[in-house]
Amino acid sequence: MIPKKETQQYILPRRMRGLQPTLIRQFFERALPDSINFGLGEPDLPTPQFLRDEAARIARDEQNGYTSHPGIPALRTKIAEQYPHLNLPMTGVVVTCGSQEAMTDAFMCCIDEGDEVLLPNPSFPAYDACTRIAQGKPVYYRMPAETEFSFDIEEFRSKITPKTKAAVVISPSNPTGKIMTAADYRQIAEALDGTGIWLLSDEIYSDLYFGERPHSASEFYERTIILSGLSKSLSMTGWRLGWAACSDPEMINAIQVLHGFTTVCTSTITQKASLLAWTDEAEAAKQNARDVYKARGEFLVGLFKSEMGLKATSPEGAFYTMLDVRELGDDLDVAEKCLQNRVVTVPGVAFGSEAKGFLRISFCNTEQKMVEGVERMKEVLTR
Repeated sequence: MIPKKETQQYILPRRMRGLQPTLIRQFFERALPDSINFGLGEPDLPTPQFLRDEAARIARDEQNGYTSHPGIPALRTKIAEQYPHLNLPMTGVVVTCGSQEAMTDAFMCCIDEGDEVLLPNPSFPAYDACTRIAQGKPVYYRMPAETEFSFDIEEFRSKITPKTKAAVVISPSNPTGKIMTAADYRQIAEALDGTGIWLLSDEIYSDLYFGERPHSASEFYERTIILSGLSKSLSMTGWRLGWAACSDPEMINAIQVLHGFTTVCTSTITQKASLLAWTDEAEAAKQNARDVYKARGEFLVGLFKSEMGLKATSPEGAFYTMLDVRELGDDLDVAEKCLQNRVVTVPGVAFGSEAKGFLRISFCNTEQKMVEGVERMKEVLTR
């Protein structure tokens, strides 16, 4: 008989050690009442009414049991058609609970213990967390602040080793709003050619661009896993509709199997309603979002210059600008001062060492709120 052990303290599994809520969330959760939020990356534009109406109709009139694990065929087909250069079959797409699940599944399916993963610095902190959960090792390549966080192929090449298993790119970028060019992707493809390294391409902001439509990394490199969704382009963050797409049948099958065990399937109501996300009405809504965020970004960058004498990067997509506060002190301290005066920002260090001295500012606010937010920041930062 095994002797009864005294109750022991819970020991966190190694894969979870060191994981903490992001600084983005930490600052948001400490926001004072009536704060203006320059922090979270969530569209403030409403979900288009035609999508709401369709979801309500589906919930009321239709039976909504489980779908197949990878999603309803009609939706997977529509997603596959977004990447005509891949000639992707429906089976090359897995519909997930937002792009975050697609990202986590992809990391888990291509990273093994000890593998190195190249991550942009600065970048969304979930990449680091996903790498560690998969028991890989994050290795960062700089997107230099001195060139407004643009891609540097020599820096990227210098980080590739025999242990490199995957690399991550995001375009448009969270946090910088920068877009990778076709030349950037060609250089990456050349650097990775013959290595067997997977390229994980986060394209969640690909419909929010202010010039030419961004390229997909998959146009240039065959071993690409596309991670995307509808959260940002159609203000559907809470609907949880994302996807992973890949031309390699073994990889996408692995993602499908993991997805089936973690979530079974994405909300049936959301999947059915999302069939409208490629209609003319949806394209008009996406264009409206681009127009709104482009104007807001230009307005806010100008506001920081005229009211505070501070330089912010010119966003090319998404809805972020990086505000240079190095002359005002440490970015954590600056963000804390803003927080205490009811403005939520995110210190650049939350996204990596390269963004230290900057604040990521989201322009998911009306012009009136942005004016008030900048005024509150000015009160505590330029006395």
